[in-house]
Amino acid sequence: MESLRLRPSELQGVLGGISCLGPDVSLLMRPLFDSLTRPFLTELACETTPLSVRCHTNQNQYCVVSCPNTTLIPAADAERRVGIEFYASAGAPCAGRAKSSASDFVVEERIIEFPLSGEGHPDTFPLYRVQKRSIDTLHMAKDLASELRSRVSCGGMKDKRAVAVQYVTPTSRRSLRPLRVAKEDYTAELVGYVTEPMSRARVAGNGFTVILRNCCAEVAARVEEAMRLSEQRRLPNYYGLQRFGTSGSGTHQIGKAIVKGEFEEAVRLLLGASIPAEPEADRGAGEAVLTQRHDRGISFMPAGRDVETVVAKELIQHPQEWVRALRRVPIKLRRLYVQAYQSYLFNRTLSKSMEEGEDISKMVPGDNWAEASPDGILTSAPRGVRDTPTARAVPMVQVVGYAFRHYGSRFDRHIISVLESEGVEPGSFYVKDMQEVSAEGGFRRPHLAVRDASWDIEGNDVTLRFILGKGQYATVLIREILKPRDPVASGLA
Repeated sequence: MESLRLRPSELQGVLGGISCLGPDVSLLMRPLFDSLTRPFLTELACETTPLSVRCHTNQNQYCVVSCPNTTLIPAADAERRVGIEFYASAGAPCAGRAKSSASDFVVEERIIEFPLSGEGHPDTFPLYRVQKRSIDTLHMAKDLASELRSRVSCGGMKDKRAVAVQYVTPTSRRSLRPLRVAKEDYTAELVGYVTEPMSRARVAGNGFTVILRNCCAEVAARVEEAMRLSEQRRLPNYYGLQRFGTSGSGTHQIGKAIVKGEFEEAVRLLLGASIPAEPEADRGAGEAVLTQRHDRGISFMPAGRDVETVVAKELIQHPQEWVRALRRVPIKLRRLYVQAYQSYLFNRTLSKSMEEGEDISKMVPGDNWAEASPDGILTSAPRGVRDTPTARAVPMVQVVGYAFRHYGSRFDRHIISVLESEGVEPGSFYVKDMQEVSAEGGFRRPHLAVRDASWDIEGNDVTLRFILGKGQYATVLIREILKPRDPVASGLA
């Protein structure tokens, strides 16, 4: 049920003189709350929960009367650890698995059209269409950079366990310009020349073709419900599990430690010494390095932990110089740690908004907002709470960084609550002792932007096709269909 919005004077008249100029007020349970006779108001019923009144005192002073949402299905433990607390859909869990193989998860980047030239002049950059399989974007980019003899720039990260197509350019006009680079896990084809490097700003969205295997008999109903909610803009735009890594602690905990200036704790988490979910031997190796038992630490460092090994070696040479050790981690990865923590805070904010019955599908007075493109996928630059919204206005939620401001919106209130529980202030995202990882923050839509959705069912397998806005996660849509007890085992990480 949607919230009702009243001016303080109207609320006082309706609710018997209650003052609505301060903190939230939770009224007594009312089987039926009616008699709201203002022309723009409708009947509000709270059948089993207390009526909630929340007050905002920005320049668009108003109060919200609503029924807290107690019907939301809680998320799995692995998701709750990264701030994903609820499902929007109401259907029962449905057995099924995504990413049974890389070819079951295909994503192709859609880019805003470049002025593309077929001739490579000295002042241009070669644009490559890269198709990768079972390799993450960071490792692909590192390898391609060595082939082009230049750093490379792309529009974003793509899933590792997938067949993914994305566009890449070198950042130097003096790079090599081969027509094709072919490796075991990726190929890069030259498609033309552009006047500026590829960047996130050039991404218009991503197209997905996903096969879910061995699904339950009710999968058709589950898919239909999820797609209907997506059309209504009611699916939460969570950051998916992929954003947070695969370790028991998650990259966001490392990011939190960096933001709080707790660099020793960040190193402990990075080495696995403080992660209960890690195997005991792995934790022992990290702890050995931290306590300077060199004879044990490096030799027991698990295979494939190249970053951890580099950090461990730095600590051996320079004991307890935590910032120096962290700076041995590639800058892009260090920034990802902080960005993962920002993502965690956003997820928690969105979960609190859902729990309190906020309507995430549309902009309401007092929201920051942006204008959606005609197809609903792209958005304009964010606008302020005082700006007059257009017909295509959609709500925007702040992603916390050092530039965060409390504009008084309904989402800002939840952000403040989350920050207080975390013991973090926005200014902490300006990391004085490691300024290169400082994060300004930004805005993100609270709902998934889904377009051109279709699906086919053959036996127990479902093929989904859809387009998402940039920075949005296909697994966040899929989770609403499957609701798995173990999202990692079900292919959602």
